[in-house]
Amino acid sequence: MAQIGKHGRVAVSLVGKIKTTAQMVAVLLLLYREPLGFIPTLEVGLGLLVVAAVLTLWSMLHYLTAAWSVLRHG
Repeated sequence: MAQIGKHGRVAVSLVGKIKTTAQMVAVLLLLYREPLGFIPTLEVGLGLLVVAAVLTLWSMLHYLTAAWSVLRHG
């Protein structure tokens, strides 16, 4: 979309930002692996990874919906 001058139609959404944050925190927790006090980092990291995957699909649908008319009609 950016290449054809329509980047405004698929601007970054809040869902995408939350997804990126969930991914980054998940990776940090999964790499650390040791519990932080009472927080089970491995389980929380895996949960955040699932959340990030769901948000990835959601944001993909959002972006495709926003760009569909341009993609379809060129």
